[in-house]
Amino acid sequence: MKFLLLVLLVLYNNALIRLLDSALAVDRLTPYTWESDAFRSLKLGKWLASQDTVDCEELASWMTESDFDLTDWRGSRFSLKLSSEHPAQFRKLAAAYRMLFEDLRYFPVPLSRSLDVPDVTYEDTWLQKRTYGGERGHEGCDLMGNKRPRGTYPVVSMTDGVVERVGWLEQGGWRIGIRSPSGVYFYYAHLSGYDREWQEGDPVRAGELLGYMGDSGYGKLEGTTGNFEVHLHVGIYLKTDHYEELSVNPYWLLRYLEKSRLSYWYE
Repeated sequence: MKFLLLVLLVLYNNALIRLLDSALAVDRLTPYTWESDAFRSLKLGKWLASQDTVDCEELASWMTESDFDLTDWRGSRFSLKLSSEHPAQFRKLAAAYRMLFEDLRYFPVPLSRSLDVPDVTYEDTWLQKRTYGGERGHEGCDLMGNKRPRGTYPVVSMTDGVVERVGWLEQGGWRIGIRSPSGVYFYYAHLSGYDREWQEGDPVRAGELLGYMGDSGYGKLEGTTGNFEVHLHVGIYLKTDHYEELSVNPYWLLRYLEKSRLSYWYE
């Protein structure tokens, strides 16, 4: 009898925990969840990065129910039906994930066919402190190529799109910004130079060579180099209801694209 009571108590506690988790998940879902810091951090995790395709409705549910953090997730299923309980808010969140994923095609730095060239490295540095031009959080991800001189590593477009901005910026150096078909802005900064004379309005194909990784920027004088190690800064920005450019963390999106890399011969 005591054993049966213990089993019933455990089942009751588990049910209560699931009910509370469901209630909290519903509270986290608002029409502007996609503008929140929790959404912007994009803590998608290894399991999701390993998938060939992403179901954005499922992703919206998983992220909401897990407090927007799947970094330690193993792919188990959740039971909450957010799509029916809050359909408008849920559709908006799922649409934001779809905007991010649907145009992604290639990792931005191709592999070298030469075994002598070390691969680029990168870490999740989302909102880490930066000080040039005033203290701020790092709104992007840096792919480091500092074991080779500027101009070694090619940079390709992650998506189809249209060149929206190109040229010199004090912080970004030689940069190019591409608007994808879904409306996401992809920003590639600190280039050593461009593959050709890109103009605003030029169409771009996914995988097309944009330029080469460098160390330009952090100087008022156009062409400034050498103030930091050679790397590519990737920034990703959404246009939302309240923001023209709202940055999101590129790290796990880059991890997702690692399985889709071109290869070039370069040394």
